[in-house]
Amino acid sequence: MFIYKDLAKIRENATFVLKEIAGAKEGDNIVVIADSESYSNARALCDVARECGCHPVILDVDMYGGQEGYDNIPIMKPVQQAILHADITFMTTPQIKTGFQTYLGSIDAGDASLLGKSKRFTLESGGMEEWNINKEEVLANRTRALALYSWLQSAREIRITTKRGTDLTCALHLGVDAMYPVMGIIPFYSEVAVIPSLGTVNGTVVADGASERTHNQRGFPIRPNMPTCSELYREPMKLVFKDSYLVDFSGDKKQAERLRILLDEVSPKPDLCDEIGLVATTSLENNMYGWKVDGSHQIHCVHIALGNNRRRGEIIHSDEHVDFDVHDPIIEVDGECIYSDGTFNDETIFKHGNKE
Repeated sequence: MFIYKDLAKIRENATFVLKEIAGAKEGDNIVVIADSESYSNARALCDVARECGCHPVILDVDMYGGQEGYDNIPIMKPVQQAILHADITFMTTPQIKTGFQTYLGSIDAGDASLLGKSKRFTLESGGMEEWNINKEEVLANRTRALALYSWLQSAREIRITTKRGTDLTCALHLGVDAMYPVMGIIPFYSEVAVIPSLGTVNGTVVADGASERTHNQRGFPIRPNMPTCSELYREPMKLVFKDSYLVDFSGDKKQAERLRILLDEVSPKPDLCDEIGLVATTSLENNMYGWKVDGSHQIHCVHIALGNNRRRGEIIHSDEHVDFDVHDPIIEVDGECIYSDGTFNDETIFKHGNKE
């Protein structure tokens, strides 16, 4: 028998994830990807799944990739096929280090898994025995994301401003190349990812939050907020966009040099605004238990991504894709404020957008 610190709590949380988020039903074949650090979460999910009449199996990938930090592991066809043929797959290995593309072998498959429609879910790996889930809040976060996604498909413009100097517009009426509700990172995260058409993004971003890891999710962050190294006390990064291209940047000397190296060394150059990520969750647990590798994607933020996406209507994440968090934004859609002072204007969002 597996020993948990708090058996009742982890079972309660596993049941919520399995039934109310993933929608598991009797007879489903469920694959759970795990390594040594996440095995307790995987076992809890499988114990509950079996009691619900599902057929679960754990794929322990620790020897396959975990001990090497998941860098450059080969695609193992049996693992790939197990994921593709499962009714539901949970990935409990660290999302920033792995991602479903690690096991399936393509950026497209990784992006599709972020949406949740494929029934592939990335479980925020930390603290499952400690979560005190506010179920109503978690479900409201997800409903908000879907409603906002619905509205933005017919909206004309997004504007993001902050007291520290951000003033960025994205002209939606010219057409975004793609837009996705990010619902596959569970249970606390939700987002609407806007992939702007070339020529539609203009203005200044003052990135006072963290950046995610660079060089295809591998290298040291440009602006780190990792448990072992946080540089958020330093001068923010200032990014200037014209017609979707990065035309100027400045900030802390070390951080600016890291960005310069990225721009100089990578081809094609990652100098496009690849994404505007509207984080739709207000759950503090997202910051406490998720995104622990690089400290990005926090609540009360939007993130603006630099990248080199040349397939803008097909994928979110190009070969190089670096998100920069912008703290405490004011977000306007067609002149109507949907977020300010840490609060979403759900009445406005739901007035314009469908929840389904």
